[in-house]
Amino acid sequence: MSRPSARVAIVTRTKNRPRLLRRAIGDILQQTFEDWTLVVVNDGGDSAEVDAVLADFQERLAGRLLVLHHAESVGMEAASNRGIAAADSEYIAVHDDDDEWAPEFLATTVAHLDSHPDDGGVTVETEIVFEKLTPTGREVEERVIFEPQLHAITLVDQLHYNRFVPISFLFRRSVYDELGGFDESLAVVGDWEFHLRFLVRHHIGYIKGRPLAFWNQRRGATDADANSVIAGDLDHHVYSLKVRDRLVREHAAAYGLGPLVYQRELMAAEVGRFHARIDELQRGQDALLEEVRALRAALDEERQARGAWSQLPGKAFQQARSALRR
Repeated sequence: MSRPSARVAIVTRTKNRPRLLRRAIGDILQQTFEDWTLVVVNDGGDSAEVDAVLADFQERLAGRLLVLHHAESVGMEAASNRGIAAADSEYIAVHDDDDEWAPEFLATTVAHLDSHPDDGGVTVETEIVFEKLTPTGREVEERVIFEPQLHAITLVDQLHYNRFVPISFLFRRSVYDELGGFDESLAVVGDWEFHLRFLVRHHIGYIKGRPLAFWNQRRGATDADANSVIAGDLDHHVYSLKVRDRLVREHAAAYGLGPLVYQRELMAAEVGRFHARIDELQRGQDALLEEVRALRAALDEERQARGAWSQLPGKAFQQARSALRR
């Protein structure tokens, strides 16, 4: 089988989510940039369901669709690698079956990489869409800008956690090949680990202004429609620690434990000073609250006294006030 070729290879991973797959393909077909090929990777899901969805788009996808059916799931990162290997392209995008793009996403990101040859990839401002699927479509519960303070992609920020997600990222195949693809040993957080390796060697551009990518999430979903980042929260924690531990061990093997031990002690000292300052501020706040309570009590007593005076007969009130002035 020949590999389909286009400037952009779009990889869509899916598993037993036909309604979401249908939405994703409709979204891709709305792109104003048209030089793309789509690889749908059915990672262990019902092949008949996937084929039925794709049949409805047969004419519009003619000549630029390839479908890979995995009898058993190989995992998200392996699915991405298989999909990327199946097509030939200059640029790559991973468009999962539950996310969406603005119609000009590809046109904007391709133009950026064409005009910035030193950028290995580019990401865009992204909106998290909290949605609830309904029998006839969806209800949008909330829209939130993901990382609203972000103005540039840096390795320093990325070390803390993933600052951008696959739906927002277009990257060069040459960099993907250089890095050796996604780490298939990771059940989750593979995109974050890939982005870390990416940023060690290459700059990633950032297009800010308005959202061009939409990271859809379903808070209450627990079935096939659930998000891996929500349903697999424990897995994300475990594999995040696995990645961090591996990177620390690699650093120790290359440079020894000395720098790490020093950094750990320095951090412990800084944390100790931070907590001491927090305790000092807490004590000051407690003292201030006591003063406020005392002032409030004095005000209450004064109000009660004034209230009692106002209830006296006019002559008695005047006599009491005259007595206080002596």
